[in-house]
Amino acid sequence: MESFIARQPIFDRRLQVYGYEILYRAACQDQEAVFQDGDQASVSVIQNLFFTMGTELFAGGRKAFVNFTQNLLLQDAPYLLPKEWAVIEILENVQPIPAVHEACRRLKERGYLLALDDVILLEDSHRTLLNLVDIVKVDFRGTSVDVQERIARDLGSRIPHLLAEKTETREEFQKGLQAGYTLFQGYFFSRPVIIERKDVPVFKFHALQLIANLNRPDLDVESLHNVIKRDPALIYKLLRYINSAFFGLRHRVTSIRHALALLGEREIRKWATLSVFSRLTAKQPNELMKLSLIRARFLELLADLVNMGSQKEQLFLMGIFSVMDTLLGRPIDEALEEVPLDESIKAALLGTMNRHRVLYEIVLGYERAKWDTLSHIGSNLHIEASALTARYLQAVEWAEHVFRVQ
Repeated sequence: MESFIARQPIFDRRLQVYGYEILYRAACQDQEAVFQDGDQASVSVIQNLFFTMGTELFAGGRKAFVNFTQNLLLQDAPYLLPKEWAVIEILENVQPIPAVHEACRRLKERGYLLALDDVILLEDSHRTLLNLVDIVKVDFRGTSVDVQERIARDLGSRIPHLLAEKTETREEFQKGLQAGYTLFQGYFFSRPVIIERKDVPVFKFHALQLIANLNRPDLDVESLHNVIKRDPALIYKLLRYINSAFFGLRHRVTSIRHALALLGEREIRKWATLSVFSRLTAKQPNELMKLSLIRARFLELLADLVNMGSQKEQLFLMGIFSVMDTLLGRPIDEALEEVPLDESIKAALLGTMNRHRVLYEIVLGYERAKWDTLSHIGSNLHIEASALTARYLQAVEWAEHVFRVQ
């Protein structure tokens, strides 16, 4: 038995990340996705959190929402997780029997946060649990606007947080804000808000041109050195990056030239691209940049699995620029006009099914927990679920590191 594990961001009203829901799916050897044992799923999530890469890194230092079945609640399994970061998510099919109520009461007394999942109607049978939970999750795709607003009116003053789940558009996010919801889960933040047609702002145009030059085959390191030394912010970012624990150097590097020499041409391209891109995303939610970093690194790591090692750099850029429509507020086809990408990769981002698009579908599958899609693609490519999951976890770890030193 193998498994997939992924995370999905949960935002507050200011679009700061409050936490991540940790998602899990078992996969059989024949790659047919199954999810027959919720207890096994939750236990596997806990094991992955502790032993695969560590909770602090995987959850980015935020809260981690983990699903618990009725059996696990009654067996005191939530106590395996530290109360400092764990949110115990009570699944919708948990029966509010006295034993469950008592288990939740003990968790509450010991300082755990409790969340009630997939609330659609305020059934009388669940009202006893409502007195104990800190977060109520409402499915914005499974409820009408009237129901969403009624739940907000009824619970807004009683529950610390109402969470609008599956908010996939900016409009849904705005409706949730207006109704009084305080937390939001979904990929609305990565959707473009199309602005009135106008030219790309000058500073963004120059940044895109710089990225294009960085990714030319004949990179001129001396010219790049001259650019960096005129920009205090880039100097700071470069020296902070090379002196971070990630590289583990014995002596501090204080010279731009020394830093560039140690990085090497390939890493210079990557670092400089990320530094410029971070300026482009400055007015966007931080998670947008982190999303692009995870996509970029994940695509780069997938390359060797499908004999595309020679295209790692372009695959990396594919991930970075996959959010360009959101960044520029333009349709994706227009947003990619100024981007330095191969035509086959641009075609993949526009939806054309080719080798690059297949890898991009793997990335999207992890983001949205489309386990059946991942199993199907993995089977076609003869890639085990464990190989995909390992690279996804590596991508998250790398992105968290880069984000902290930017």
